[in-house]
Amino acid sequence: MKKKYKNCKISAMSILSTCEIKCSCGETFEAELWKAVNVFDDPDLRDVILSGRFNTVQCSKCSKFFYHEHFFMYQDLQNELIAYVYPKENQSMAGEFRNKMLSEFKELIDGIEEFKKIDFEPVLYFGIEDLVSTLNHEDNIKDETDIVDIISKTLDFDIIDIKPSKARNLCIVNKIPKIKKSTGNLKSDIILGLEKLLKYNPNLNEYKNLFTRIKQNNFCLDEILLHKR
Repeated sequence: MKKKYKNCKISAMSILSTCEIKCSCGETFEAELWKAVNVFDDPDLRDVILSGRFNTVQCSKCSKFFYHEHFFMYQDLQNELIAYVYPKENQSMAGEFRNKMLSEFKELIDGIEEFKKIDFEPVLYFGIEDLVSTLNHEDNIKDETDIVDIISKTLDFDIIDIKPSKARNLCIVNKIPKIKKSTGNLKSDIILGLEKLLKYNPNLNEYKNLFTRIKQNNFCLDEILLHKR
């Protein structure tokens, strides 16, 4: 059951808060808005965000439905994503808001036991559209990595897991194939694994993008491998 607060601090749970909202028709009314989303506890909220129904309110006077921009925190610890989502109008002060985010995040880690082991930084977004774009992209990546998990049994290669937060920062998949019979050089093993994978299934666009980056500059693998699990 969600806890509801008139004035509340962000915590590890999903939180609804009653807010005063002004409609374009001039009417002012109160509605409940999500101020924190924890998708481990409330996985359906992720789908609500992707569907465009998140923090949508209806004016009590003109009956218009609309999305109300309002700060909220998105938490998915399993995938190492904590996002501070501010209204788009604050984007011109991105530096100031980033400092504010990092300061508040430090307080959060110090104050909540389950956050103490977090070893990644939060992400700053201005507008829910940026968060939606990230989530859609990660759904595409998951579709491909699920396929690669299956193919790995057929092609008999190993999978290198990359920390999700680092894979997100590097804009790459978080599961990278490599041949089992090592050449003695891990980077060569990965390149051969990707070649084998894409020959078997050339429709894995995220893996094609990674392979193209490596071919253009295989030193990028050095940075990627710093973050393997």
